[in-house]
Amino acid sequence: MGLVDWTSFNKNDKSNSNVKYLKLESGRSYRVRPVFKPHVFYKYFVERPQGGFGQAITDAPDNCVITRKYGEKPKMRFAVNVIDRADGSIKVLEGPITILKQFSNWASETGTDPGSKDGGEFSIRVECPGNDKKKTKYMVSFINYAPFSDGEKSMIKESMYNLEEIYKATNQEKIEEKLYGAEGEDDSGSKKKSDKVASAPNQISDDLDF
Repeated sequence: MGLVDWTSFNKNDKSNSNVKYLKLESGRSYRVRPVFKPHVFYKYFVERPQGGFGQAITDAPDNCVITRKYGEKPKMRFAVNVIDRADGSIKVLEGPITILKQFSNWASETGTDPGSKDGGEFSIRVECPGNDKKKTKYMVSFINYAPFSDGEKSMIKESMYNLEEIYKATNQEKIEEKLYGAEGEDDSGSKKKSDKVASAPNQISDDLDF
């Protein structure tokens, strides 16, 4: 799907060492400042016959070769750049759509994009009843409005991750091998490379008014 508006989900309907991910662990709370817009994609998680799990992103969730051949269905997920208040650095927050919907509801109610210059800080609380990962709950709460400081603006321009590049879909000719066969490739089917690429300056300025 690509980059979307924050309000798109208000209705009821790391292998690369160059990328810092914000890992959400059960029993913890995280304080983050979203940056720019979220990126939505469809991702497979499958158990490999030889052990381990394969992951791959598809751009054809309704007609993918993996769904037709194996009956596997990709999960809709999202990712967004955030400033992790724990250390002040930019990281990629990837998670289930249930998190994005909570951000989306706030955006619809306030008329403000969480990741824009007028956005703010949020806490994400993670709970896993009985240590059953299938029952994991993510509770998003607004803390306060938080305009970007001059230092944060510079950091964003220099270090914001290119989510469309990181979460590029694997083409249909290679996705089966990506999930069940050879390892050592990124989600686009090409050899791993640095994904830490700043977004185009005009794209940032349009949304954040830098």
